[in-house]
Amino acid sequence: MKGLWTGLVVVLLIGLTVNPHTMQQISHIPIFDGADAYSYLVDQCDFGPRPPGSENLSLCRAMITETFESFGWNVTLQNFTYKEVECVNIIARWNYQTNSPVILGAHYDTRPPGTSDPGSGLGANDGASGVAVILELADILPLEARSSVEMVLFDAEDSGGISGWEWIQGSTYYVSQLSTARRNTINAMILLDMVGDVNLEIPRERSSTVSLQNSIWNIADQLGYNDTFIDAYRGPIIDDHRPFLDVGIAAVDLIQVPFPSYWHTLEDTPDKCSAESLDIVGTVMEVFLVEEAGGAIVYPPDYPIILIVGAVVLVALIIPPLYLWLKKR
Repeated sequence: MKGLWTGLVVVLLIGLTVNPHTMQQISHIPIFDGADAYSYLVDQCDFGPRPPGSENLSLCRAMITETFESFGWNVTLQNFTYKEVECVNIIARWNYQTNSPVILGAHYDTRPPGTSDPGSGLGANDGASGVAVILELADILPLEARSSVEMVLFDAEDSGGISGWEWIQGSTYYVSQLSTARRNTINAMILLDMVGDVNLEIPRERSSTVSLQNSIWNIADQLGYNDTFIDAYRGPIIDDHRPFLDVGIAAVDLIQVPFPSYWHTLEDTPDKCSAESLDIVGTVMEVFLVEEAGGAIVYPPDYPIILIVGAVVLVALIIPPLYLWLKKR
């Protein structure tokens, strides 16, 4: 009986904790170009600091919109007002697809200066890097993979603590506008934030959905990017993936932690970033979007440890009397 009980407990634990998609082997040959992505990073920085409501951000938004449209994507500008500032999320869809199973996001604003806060200046890494990767993906993704992803660039992410602002307002508004039906069609949200540093290391952000992380880290491992996608936990981070998690959508934050020394300073300039780092992140995302985004894969929610322990205790209470009952029959 002891052997039966032990075996059933092991099976239960495996069922609760193992991600069934971690062994998928890569077949797609990626073509992501980090040099092109780096040029998109520089293009954004050429507009100068880009805080919400600024002319610089408006000009940058026009450039981003034009770039998406030049690759054949349909762009919608989602307008909202926060603290009397006009803000705009940029949404790019393929062939007006409105139920893509994956949301790929980044913020495109930069942190404004405060009383004792210099802001993030050009925001090369903190803002421009994620957008740069997404723009290159918009160009190189195979046509058959494009309808599986909706690309969203969030405004008003990085002004928390300045002039009474809260963080992540663009993503908060975006999620608030999703219908229940639309939420149910989203299998995953992936956020790219600070992914361009020359010494890039992306650990597992602690609040992210583990099953989705496992799929991404598996791809990075097969591509030989273990030195960038670190198999260790850091955080959690308040970031644009949180509103998605709050409504039950699997989400992951790809972000450099600890933050680099130039984070939220005027030293966040393009020379702190590299085409190689952008290439690594973009290549992993390309493979993910081609090989997993279009399928029916669902990333299960994380089970709290108390639930796992409770399930084991329940098994321990039920199995012995059940075994004795079966034995008497």
